[in-house]
Amino acid sequence: MKRHLQALILTLCMPTLSLMGQQPTILGKTNIHALLEAAPGVPRSTAEAADRWKQSDAIYQPFQQKVEAAHKQLQESMAARAHQAPDAATMEKQAKAMSNANPIVSGMGGVDKIQQMTPEQREAAARQSAANYQQSLVTGNGRNSPAMQAMMQKMMTDPAYRARFMQMSEAEKEAELRKNMGPVAPQSVEDHQKGQQELKAADEIRNSQAIQQDLQKMTQRIQSIETEFAKKDQAISDAPGNHAQIGRDIGAKIAKVPVVELGEYGHDKDPAQMQALYREQATRDRERAAAELTQRAALYEQKKSQYKEVVSAYQEWLKQNQARINPSMNDLLKGTNTELAVAGFEQGLIGLAEDLAKYSKHATQDAAGYEQNYQEKIPAGH
Repeated sequence: MKRHLQALILTLCMPTLSLMGQQPTILGKTNIHALLEAAPGVPRSTAEAADRWKQSDAIYQPFQQKVEAAHKQLQESMAARAHQAPDAATMEKQAKAMSNANPIVSGMGGVDKIQQMTPEQREAAARQSAANYQQSLVTGNGRNSPAMQAMMQKMMTDPAYRARFMQMSEAEKEAELRKNMGPVAPQSVEDHQKGQQELKAADEIRNSQAIQQDLQKMTQRIQSIETEFAKKDQAISDAPGNHAQIGRDIGAKIAKVPVVELGEYGHDKDPAQMQALYREQATRDRERAAAELTQRAALYEQKKSQYKEVVSAYQEWLKQNQARINPSMNDLLKGTNTELAVAGFEQGLIGLAEDLAKYSKHATQDAAGYEQNYQEKIPAGH
C-alpha cells in the first residue's frame, strides 16, 4: 500500500517538478516592432532618393547594425543554451537506450548484441523478434481470452459486425473491448511508473509536434505575404509606360535620326536631335520613376503593416504557450526541445525588418539613378 501511495504522489508531482526544472526563457527579448518602425522607408520623390543615396551609408548602416545586434543577442543565447547539451558520450548512451527501448530491438537482445551478429543472424533475429512482438499484441494484457480472440475473428470474417464496430463512439468501442478482454491483472508499482513515463513522453512528443505546426502556420503566413508582395511589385515594373517601353520608344526614334556632316569629326547622327531625344528619355524615365516610387511607398507600408500583424500574432502566441515550450537540452534525440525551433523562428522575424530596409535601399538606388541621369541631361535652368 505504501509503495502504491509513493507512486501516486510521484505521478501527481511530475508536472510541478518539470516546471521547477525549466530555465529562464531566451525568447521574446527583442523589440521587433521597434525594429520594423526603425527601418528606412521608401523615398517619396526621385529628388529625395538622390539626396538619400548620397548619404546612404549614414542612413542604412546604423539600422543594419541594430538588426545585427538583435540577431547576435538571440544567437548568443541560443549558443549558450546549446552548450548545456549532453556530451558526445552521454548522447551515445541516450541513443542506445532509445534503440533498446524499441520492442523489436529489445527482443533481439539490444544494440550491443545486434552489433555482434552476422548479417544472417541479424535478419533471423529480427524476424523472430517481430513475430514474438506481434504475438504479444494478440495475447498480452487480457487479449488472450477466448472472447477476445472470437471478437477478433468476427472482425475479420463478419463485415456487418466490423461496420457496426467502426461506427461506435470511442466510449462504446472501449466498452466492447473491455467486455471481451475480461478481467485484467492490477498493475505493479513499477508498471504503473513505466506507464506514466510513457504517457509523459508521448505527451511531450505531441506537444513538440503541435508547436512545430504552429510555427509552420505562421511561416506560411509570412510566405503568403512575400508572394503577394512580389507579384504587386513586379506589376508596378511591368505596367504600361515602363522604363523598358520608354527605352524601346526612344531607340526607334534614334534609328530615324539622319546622319549629318560634322566637319572634321566626320559623319554622325544629328547631335541636336540626339540631345533632344536623350533629354526626352531622361524626363520620361524620371517621371516614371516618380510614379513607381509613390506606388512602392504604399506597397512598402502595406508590407510593414502585415509584418507587424505577424509579429503581434507571434507575441500573443508566445504569451499563451510559453509554459509549453521545452528548453531542456537533455533529450535532444527525442526531438522534444522546442525552444531552439521557436528561437529560430524569432530570428526570422527579426529578419523581416532587415528585408524592409533592403527593399527601401534598392528602390532608393533605382530612383536616384534616374534623377541623376535627368540632372546630367537637363542642367538647371533648362
